[in-house]
Amino acid sequence: MRILRHLFARVAALVVARVAARVAVLAIVATLGGAVVLADSATDGSRADDWSPVMYPAQQLPLIFSHGKHLARGATCITCHPAALTSRSAVDNLVPTEAACRACHPIDRTQPELVVAGAPPARCAACHPGYSPTLPIARITMETPPLKFDHAAHSKTPCAGCHGDLSRVDLATRRHLPTMASCLTCHRDGTAERRCADCHLTRLGGLVQTQFPQGALVPRHSGLGDSHGPGFARDHRQEARQLDATCTACHDRSECVACHQGVTKPLEFHPGNYVLAHAVEARRGTPDCSACHRAQTFCVGCHERTGVGTRAPTEFDDSSPLRAFHPPSWATATGGLHAREARRNITSCASCHREEDCLQCHSAEPGAMRASPHPAGWRGSARCKALDSKNRRMCLRCHITRDELGCDWDR
Repeated sequence: MRILRHLFARVAALVVARVAARVAVLAIVATLGGAVVLADSATDGSRADDWSPVMYPAQQLPLIFSHGKHLARGATCITCHPAALTSRSAVDNLVPTEAACRACHPIDRTQPELVVAGAPPARCAACHPGYSPTLPIARITMETPPLKFDHAAHSKTPCAGCHGDLSRVDLATRRHLPTMASCLTCHRDGTAERRCADCHLTRLGGLVQTQFPQGALVPRHSGLGDSHGPGFARDHRQEARQLDATCTACHDRSECVACHQGVTKPLEFHPGNYVLAHAVEARRGTPDCSACHRAQTFCVGCHERTGVGTRAPTEFDDSSPLRAFHPPSWATATGGLHAREARRNITSCASCHREEDCLQCHSAEPGAMRASPHPAGWRGSARCKALDSKNRRMCLRCHITRDELGCDWDR
């Protein structure tokens, strides 16, 4: 109960802290006359479910403005953003200037406190929070999104289709810009080849650029079946095999080879502290450790360095039942318990024993026990011949003469 009370107290403290922070932000906004300087929170009309801060870098919008109020008074999107009809690039700046505002507001820079009866606000402080005639006016900062977009080609699409319903929004922010989800409402042809480079910038070689100063671009939307969620780096077989897979848009095939067949493996493949929990998966064989690790070098070398092996110094001693690693009668002249375990999962044996350990008994070398690891009727069987034809070098590790093989030596 004491632990539960402590947890409840911690949760309550976090809730109070969040509420207090929210109240503080609202107080600042009220002090600035309703200015929304950092308007990145999810509000009505925003697309916080699939919005990417990498595609739309951080903005600074030191303005007092309400999209909802302007739309309610009869203004349209084109009234303030006429250049959107002819814009062909995301580089174009479509933010209205003071000249566009002058069409309705009787702004006069020589009279910063001007108030005209019956006319929209004209004083500087009405739009610029914290305005002071002795200080420079804070400027809007909007980084260019790393996207290719043609406004003119989308001129027949309602603005709300990409930007959401702004009739309930004060100052629209980057969270009201199009997302992958909104694009797929129209661009949803799953039969044609998907060309990510039609919208995303590319780097040398034609691959999509994924590294930016504001972060790394990672697929997050599930509409294309390539969402890089938790564990994706470890389990992405299904996504890579689908017919319309988009892997090659960002990744070169050499990356696949470097990870699946390369010598150096990515360290982030396994979760933290995996070394203490890997024994379960190693015995289970899922995933197959040998896909990346060589049992005869990586596994044995690590185990020997930690004192679990047959050649390095260790605290285990088979001559003493109290210090033996394996139980009594593990390996005997008639087979023992290890024969069953070796047939069930030989990789568990290979994590500590090297091949020469097995050859001490399972070999035709002089002095060996010549114990056969094969079941009855193995010699000359179809399985025996199949393994011999596939990799005879494996057979020759134990069978050193032609007569011992029992197969067609000249084949």
